[in-house]
Amino acid sequence: MGVRLRAGLSVVLLAGFFVLLVGLIGGLAGLAIYALATGRLAGIKLVAIAGVAIFAIGGALYKVLKQRSEPHGAVITRAEQPALWQMIDELAVVANTRGPDEIRLVPEVNAAVWEDSRLLGLRPGRRYMEIGLPLLAGMTVGELRAVLGHELGHYSHGHTKYAAVTYRASATMAHTVERLEGPIGWLFGLYMKLYFVVARSANRAQELQADVLAVRAAGKTAARTALGKIPAMALAWGHFNRSYVGMVPHAGRTPQLLMGFHSYLTNDTRRRQLAEVQGEMLDTEPASKYDSHPPIRVRIATVDQMAEPDKASDTRPAWALLVRPDQAIPRLESQLLINDLGPRASWEEIVRLAGAQIAENNAGVLAEIAKQTGVSRTGSLADVLTAVEQGKGELLAAQVLEDDLSRQELAEAVPDVLTSLVADTISSTLIRAGRAHFQLDWSGPKLLRLDGGAALDLLELVRPAMDDPRQMPVLREWIARTNVFPAGEEPTVVTAPVSPKWT
Repeated sequence: MGVRLRAGLSVVLLAGFFVLLVGLIGGLAGLAIYALATGRLAGIKLVAIAGVAIFAIGGALYKVLKQRSEPHGAVITRAEQPALWQMIDELAVVANTRGPDEIRLVPEVNAAVWEDSRLLGLRPGRRYMEIGLPLLAGMTVGELRAVLGHELGHYSHGHTKYAAVTYRASATMAHTVERLEGPIGWLFGLYMKLYFVVARSANRAQELQADVLAVRAAGKTAARTALGKIPAMALAWGHFNRSYVGMVPHAGRTPQLLMGFHSYLTNDTRRRQLAEVQGEMLDTEPASKYDSHPPIRVRIATVDQMAEPDKASDTRPAWALLVRPDQAIPRLESQLLINDLGPRASWEEIVRLAGAQIAENNAGVLAEIAKQTGVSRTGSLADVLTAVEQGKGELLAAQVLEDDLSRQELAEAVPDVLTSLVADTISSTLIRAGRAHFQLDWSGPKLLRLDGGAALDLLELVRPAMDDPRQMPVLREWIARTNVFPAGEEPTVVTAPVSPKWT
């Protein structure tokens, strides 16, 4: 079945859903009026059923139709970035289509196009293209050409004309079925499943159709490598945000997102990890008849079978397309940030500041729970270690853990919590004494480095004693030998406001 035929059939099924609904409501209303006019009690039931159906449809229509697609992200103007716009203009010619009217940078591992069309797609609307910031950081110019060529392929084949309408109608269908109950809900639920099977089949065919433009724009090699990168890059972007961007609020500084992610991806350890996971992700990617995209391994195989000739790929980093990236990137990134995070700073400074603040906060948390539980009057680390040695570790850790953990979950979490809090208390003490500092590690995310230059893995040192309190003398001996508390152990002193939560 051809792409247009599948798309046309899905539109027919979509329209049929609402025709059936109108027919159902009309039929119920007619029977209700007849029953009431003849004085039959069944009319009351039919009125109630019709009322529920009308309420369900009306509520779903209102919920969906009040939502409008709005562009988001940072605007990339033609005047500021002529090289990027020129490339997209060239790709639009290759795709034989009108290019986007507006380009935006978005904080997602994705690229997309959409059109604010009117009159069921008969009246063209303003065209938008979204380019994910992670793509600029992790792809080459050739790979980005393939990705954007694919997106312009959706324009050239008319995939975006009815997309907004079908999206809203599909959402209305789903909301309506959610509200319908009983046999009517079951019947329309089956119809909805049939529609989505056909519609998603059309969507998958459209993706393969657009992949032809990706190859035509950049060649098979670039299209293949771009497709293969995306799943692992999405995984990496999530980890980068959790492990590195998550530290930013603690530093009070604005990060270099694009260049930071580029450094993360090009780190030898991360590059090896991503190479190992990329093949596994492609091989184990699930497939469903309800998926809007074919599995990437299928798309790559289809690309390999195309008759289009390969091309030499531009291997420059994608952000090389930006004019004056040292100025353009900070401006664009500032538009993506929700709040003002403070002065712009290097990742080295952010990790140093954030690491110290997190350690100090956690040291304060440990001291506070030690006093709250009565294991120490001062909250000193010595008293905490004694309490753990006496089997009171769970009492301490439970103060910062969720209340609904099972016994097994609690037993597994206690050593983790204690290890982190004790290690951070030692880190904070060394940092405040000017004897250590946190250092950026793109395979880390951070290292505690003594001022003498040696890296110190406190988690590895502390963990054995938290797992088995009988190992506590070893930890105590290390603390004494390292002279962590040179003037005799002092209570934890927190110089900054302490968050009540363990970080």
